[in-house]
Amino acid sequence: MGPIDYHEDTLNGSAPQNKLSHQSILINILQTAITPYPFHVKIRNILDYITEQKHLNLGTNAVFSLIDQATETMTLKITNRLTSSADIPCQDHPVGICHCGQVALSGKAQYFTSPPPLQAFSSTPRPFPGTYCIPIVKNGKSLAVLSIYVANRQPPSEEVKTTLEAVANIFAVIIETQQMDQQLLKLVNDLRTSVINLREEKKFSESIIQGLKYGLIVTDLDGKIQKSNSAAKVILKSFTTHLEDRYLADIFSPESTTKLMEILPATSEQLDREISLSNQAGDKKIIGYSNVSREDAKNNRIGVIISIADLSELKYVHKEMEKMNRLSTVAEIASAVAHEVRNPLAGIKIMAQSIEEDAGNNGEQLECSQRIIRQVDRLNILLSDFFSYARPAEPHKRPTALATILAETKPLINSRLAKCNITLREDIAEPLPPIVADPHQVQQVFLNLFLNAIDAIYQQGVITIKAKPIGTEELLFYKKNHPGLLANVPYVKVEFTDNGKGMRADVAEQVFEPFFTTKTSGAGLGLSIVYRTLKENNAEIIIDSHEGLGTTFTIFFRAAI
Repeated sequence: MGPIDYHEDTLNGSAPQNKLSHQSILINILQTAITPYPFHVKIRNILDYITEQKHLNLGTNAVFSLIDQATETMTLKITNRLTSSADIPCQDHPVGICHCGQVALSGKAQYFTSPPPLQAFSSTPRPFPGTYCIPIVKNGKSLAVLSIYVANRQPPSEEVKTTLEAVANIFAVIIETQQMDQQLLKLVNDLRTSVINLREEKKFSESIIQGLKYGLIVTDLDGKIQKSNSAAKVILKSFTTHLEDRYLADIFSPESTTKLMEILPATSEQLDREISLSNQAGDKKIIGYSNVSREDAKNNRIGVIISIADLSELKYVHKEMEKMNRLSTVAEIASAVAHEVRNPLAGIKIMAQSIEEDAGNNGEQLECSQRIIRQVDRLNILLSDFFSYARPAEPHKRPTALATILAETKPLINSRLAKCNITLREDIAEPLPPIVADPHQVQQVFLNLFLNAIDAIYQQGVITIKAKPIGTEELLFYKKNHPGLLANVPYVKVEFTDNGKGMRADVAEQVFEPFFTTKTSGAGLGLSIVYRTLKENNAEIIIDSHEGLGTTFTIFFRAAI
């Protein structure tokens, strides 16, 4: 006979017609035991198979009762398909009360002819045919009890007892396998839960790391980047397309890499150490950073965790604030000095004019008085510059065509351009949106820049003025080094370029400072007034000068779009 058929309520096929040897019975039961059926199906199929072997002279009812080790309770789990609940005298009960419980305690098989004690409490007592109870034992512990009713109250033969005890051993293996499967299933479920928790924890940690406003770079001891967050990628995107698996030395200079990898004692301030970063495209950044040692479970140092932040804009703002504070302080001093000096100068001029009138034919006296008047007039012009710088007029900003401002400015410089043999070239984009500024103040700015260009060229040169609206990409290019420019704001870019003598880098950095000048005359306020006037009109100005090659002033006006 082949393996026992799988069924839930009935056994497929008819009962065996031929007597099978006890060895064949055990083989068939073993084949069922190793099938991938659920536990309760295996037990029921085996119970059905045993009770169908008529030559064993067993009854038609069989009960398999598990023992709950935690509560020491006999728990009825499985019966064969011919056994109904009415045929069972007892359900769940403590070990030791009923026949099966006594067998579980003793650990030895017994044949009972008297009804079980619990049947006396049944409302419908039934005839008791006799029961053979076999404990299912593993490692000296009773796991369950197999109760099989016998036919005609005849105890089973020794051969049948041996077979049933062998079947009990198979049941013990099935129970142990089931327990192992349950433990394995619990282990798998626990492992799955742990994996899910680890994934959730990893996702949570990564979301926190990615949400940090500071950049985060994790390296090994050699400075090889193993992980970074999105903030770090944004900060360094102008210097590298990717960070992972790259070395710090490939992005930063060797000196900067040494600083980044060096663990210093923690301070109360964060990101208080700085390094500068630049690339061939001219992008510059000031990076603030701090770091901590990265260690393994044994406290061995395995790398560095570096926090970085782009301080370029913050440094720019601080620099601009310091410059504006200096300008404001100087303006107050200039205003006070100019006020105190102007009144005495007026008196000096009046007296000089009086001397001039009384000089008559005295040529020397006349020359001295006229010289005094000329110097007083020069000082008055200088004082006017002081007042323009110290007390700039409130700008009346409105949309204005740039071409109109240029048209009104050029007549003021044409004679000087012709005298110095300087060519003026214009490259004004069409159409060009109006700029938002005070046209009179912008005209003064342009006049100052033209005069500076003429002085820088002196004789025979070219001044070029260009104007065009700038797009987002070009704006971002300028914003990298000049954070004062606002993103998503339309600008018109105006360039004043001359091919004059140019300036050294250290000189170019100071041209907007008050009283700084390279000329032999003047107070050094012209470009300071230009800078302050443009700031009042929400415009930005930058300088690019190279000694011997010329100078370009670039102004960014807000466009009226």
